[in-house]
Amino acid sequence: MHRRPTQYSRLHLRLGGAALVATALSLAPRVVQAGNYDLDLTRLGAQTGGTLVQDDSAFRSLSSELGTVMAPRPVDPADSLGLSGFAISADFGINTIRGNSDYWQRASERNASNVAPTMQIMARKGLWPGLEVGAGATHLFDSRMWAMSGYGKIAIHEGFYKKHPIPSIAIRGSFSRLLGAKDFNMTTAAPSISVSYVFGLGKTFSLTPYAGYEALIIIARSHVLDATPNCDEYPDAYNETCPGVDTGANNEFVFRNGGAIVRHRPYFGARLIFSVMRLGFEAMLTPGGKRAGEIEGTSVADRSGFQQQYTFSVGLDF
Repeated sequence: MHRRPTQYSRLHLRLGGAALVATALSLAPRVVQAGNYDLDLTRLGAQTGGTLVQDDSAFRSLSSELGTVMAPRPVDPADSLGLSGFAISADFGINTIRGNSDYWQRASERNASNVAPTMQIMARKGLWPGLEVGAGATHLFDSRMWAMSGYGKIAIHEGFYKKHPIPSIAIRGSFSRLLGAKDFNMTTAAPSISVSYVFGLGKTFSLTPYAGYEALIIIARSHVLDATPNCDEYPDAYNETCPGVDTGANNEFVFRNGGAIVRHRPYFGARLIFSVMRLGFEAMLTPGGKRAGEIEGTSVADRSGFQQQYTFSVGLDF
């Protein structure tokens, strides 16, 4: 015996159908549009007269500037958090690059600007008086790129402001790994030293100016690239693609590691703490890269330019 659907059952059927449609739409493939700072390294190689030519200097210069942008920034003074201390922060950065240079214009999916905004999320934990570790991630806006990072810090002197007006001194080491960049393999490491001094403002405020120096080391290479990605490697009479291009030639190439890229990053800033709220500002001024690499006995120049990085930080300090 069949029952006629009631008003409630019809409503359930409609809701169920709507849910299925919504699920199908959510699972449907979406077109992901490339951002201004997403990179296509195949554009740094080309076939000229049947000969494959790759621009190793452009790749090294691009890696130098991108590594400087994506490497973690301290945004913190030399003092450690202490045994029970814990802090989280969101750091918003304004970074300059040579967006109008040939290597950015050729490699970027769209026209890159001279200013690249980033956001860094960082969590910090004190392990013992003078020891501190942290981990986080940096995202380059208008791109799919992220850098996962971590650091460790040892404060070799801190907290003796009343008896001895000597600033705190700390040694810090950080690293990062680039993610989300097509065919790009990049790792950074950076030892640094910093000094800071705490000024108490009343009973609830503290202001800590600091300064430091960091030697940023960038290691970069690419995966296997195709200089003619839009050409059929085996054309036939019915599929003649890319006329004038020798598709039978070896059009694959790799940007090899030409040696460590070193960028010198002096920085200064200040941190303000009110109760558990922390605010910070930091400026990094990085001279242009000058350390040339070497691939099979050929010198590869780093043509990266002078870079400025200004970071505004907001977070909680427990």
